[in-house]
Amino acid sequence: MRVFDATLQDGTVVLTNKSNKKVLLRLVTLHYEVTVLTIEDQRSIKTINEDKIIEKEIKSGEKIKVKSELKNLKSISIVYTIDDRTFREDIEF
Repeated sequence: MRVFDATLQDGTVVLTNKSNKKVLLRLVTLHYEVTVLTIEDQRSIKTINEDKIIEKEIKSGEKIKVKSELKNLKSISIVYTIDDRTFREDIEF
């Protein structure tokens, strides 16, 4: 079961803590898919990442917004701590 629920709203990722405990949200990495030109002038898809350091305690049911700089967000990775244990959760859109 996932600890966070993630939705996209007008260029912002809205994260909701679905667990029954407080969670220390440490880092959110946004993964974007962009089109690039290769050396051979061919179009290719590349994934670029943007790290957002949060370091905020999120209560059960609480929401937090993370601004996305680009429109083509493919997925996010969330690093969080519960009870002195650190976890990573990946969510695709």
